Parts: sequence; structure tokens; C-alpha cells
Amino acid sequence: MSGDMRELLSSLDLQPTVDKVGQGIALDFAQYSLLRDSADAKLYQLLHKVNGNGKLEPATRQQSEQDLRTLQDACLRVSHLLQTSCLALRRLQLDFQDQRLAREALESQLAYMQACLRRSLACLRRSLASFDRSA
Repeated sequence: MSGDMRELLSSLDLQPTVDKVGQGIALDFAQYSLLRDSADAKLYQLLHKVNGNGKLEPATRQQSEQDLRTLQDACLRVSHLLQTSCLALRRLQLDFQDQRLAREALESQLAYMQACLRRSLACLRRSLASFDRSA
């Protein structure tokens, strides 16, 4: 993906699409792809900022970049695993009760990840607020 395309994708307002996800609405392939590409573009933009931050120690900058790339790889892996797990569960032709259990299990895993995100973002906000007060 070119730099211009990344910049365009990272600047898109995808809040209506994100809201659909929050409401439990399944996205069509185009919306899903755009959301994925935009998420990647925003991460690349962040990586560029981290990499260009001359105030950071080189080892810290490298570790931060590696952690962000690992996160991106893990997100891609999780999305693939969710899709393949759902396909595998569908092939099992589970009865209604077991289908409900499968859905609850997958949704619980995602809820756990969302809770982790919310806690991490709260920590980041506290760090920013602390930094603002000290400046």
C-alpha cells in the first residue's frame, strides 16, 4: 500500500462503520475490507511517528515498533482464527443449544479482548493526563 493510500485510509471517518460493529451488525465484504485497511493504515501512521521520534532511545523505539507489529500480526491471526473456527463449527452441524454455546464462547473471548482494550486505553489516558499536568 502506497503512502498516499495509507494517508487517505487513515483519515477516513469510519465511525458509522464502527458503530455498526458495536451494534452487532455484520459488515459486508467491502466495509470489512475498508475497516481492516484503515486500521492497518492508522497503525502504519503510528509506527512512522514512533520510528521518527528522536527523543526515544533506539532500543525503546525498536521495542515499541516490534510490539506494534506483533499486535498487528496477532489481530490478523485472531481474525483468521475466528473465521476458520466459525466455519469449522458450522460444518459440525451443531444443534441449537450447542450453536448458542459456541456463539457465547466466541463472544466472551471478544468481550475479554474489548475489556483489555478499554483498560489499556484508560491507562494511556491517565499517562497523557499526567504528562499534561507536568508540562
